[in-house]
Amino acid sequence: MTQPVGLVDGTFAGTDLHAVYALQHNEIGTPHIPVLAELPDVGPHATGVGKVAANLSLPFQLRSYGWQLQHGERISAIDQLRAISHRDSTIQAMSDIAADDVVPEVSVRLLGPVALMMAGWLPSGQRILRDAGARRDITGAWAEGAATLIARIRGVLGAAPTIIVDEAQAYKAVNGQVRTASGAGFEWSIDVSEVRSMWETAAAQDATVLIETSSELIGTAAAVCGVVLDWPTGRNRMTEQTWELVDRLVQKETPVALQIERRDHPERYAEELVQQYLDWGASYEGLDHVRFLRRFHNASATDAGPGLQDLHILADHAAGYAASL
Repeated sequence: MTQPVGLVDGTFAGTDLHAVYALQHNEIGTPHIPVLAELPDVGPHATGVGKVAANLSLPFQLRSYGWQLQHGERISAIDQLRAISHRDSTIQAMSDIAADDVVPEVSVRLLGPVALMMAGWLPSGQRILRDAGARRDITGAWAEGAATLIARIRGVLGAAPTIIVDEAQAYKAVNGQVRTASGAGFEWSIDVSEVRSMWETAAAQDATVLIETSSELIGTAAAVCGVVLDWPTGRNRMTEQTWELVDRLVQKETPVALQIERRDHPERYAEELVQQYLDWGASYEGLDHVRFLRRFHNASATDAGPGLQDLHILADHAAGYAASL
C-alpha cells in the first residue's frame, strides 16, 4: 500500500524529556516518525548551536554573545560538556519510554554548517563565516559530528535517523547580509557553489537528510538530497515549479517533507492534500516518499497531544485514501 508518513519536528515546553516521549509514544506509531525532543527551557546547550556543539570534536565555549570556537583540541567548557550530556539523555529517554517497543525511525533537527558559521565565533572574536579555512574545518567537523550523533541514535535506539538540516538563513551568507562582529558592516558573501559543496559533505551520512532553506537556494539543496518545503498552495508559476521539484525528487525515491497546517477535520484535510498532490501531476508511487511534517513551537502537553494525534490520523487516512483511488 502507498504509505505517506507523518514526521514530527519542532520544540516543546518544559524540561521533562520523558513526558514528551510518552506523548509521542501514545499518540503516534509506526510507520510515523517521532522527534528527538528539543526543549529550549533546558538552556542554550539544548538548542541551536549548543545542540550542534554536543556532537563536534572541536572545543566551543558559550560566551555572552554566543558560542565561540576555542584554541586547541580538548573539550573542557562546562556548557559544551552539558550539551554532550543532554544529547545522551535525550536519546536515552526515548529508549526508556519505548521499552521493548521498536522505534524504526526518529527525526532530529540540527543547525546546518552554513548556519553554524553564521552564528558561531572564531577565537579572534570574528564570525566563523569570515575565514575560508575555518569554513572548511567546520564543514568537516559538522559532518563528523552528525555521523557521531547518527551512530549514537542507532546504537541506543536501533532507529534509522532522519536529520533535518536547518539552513533557513543561509541565503544571507550568499547575499552578503550577515552583520560583522561590530555590526557596522557586512561579511563578504560566499558563493553558492561553496554552499553546495558544504551541503554535499553534510548530506553524506548513513541517514535520511532533509535540508530546509529559502526558496532561492531550494534548488541547490534538492540537487544534493531531500528537502523540507511548506505545502505548496495557490495556482501560480511558483506553485507549479514547486510541485515539479517535488515530483522529480520522489520519482528518484528521495524523501520530501511537506509542512502541513493543523485543521479541525484531519481526515478531510488528508483527502484534500492527496488530491492536490495528484492534481498537480505528481507521481502516485512517489507518495511513499512524502513526509507530512507537523512542526511544534515550544508546545505544551495540552497543545502537543492533540497535534500529534491529528498527525497520526491524517497520515493514516491519507494512506488509506490514496489506496482507494
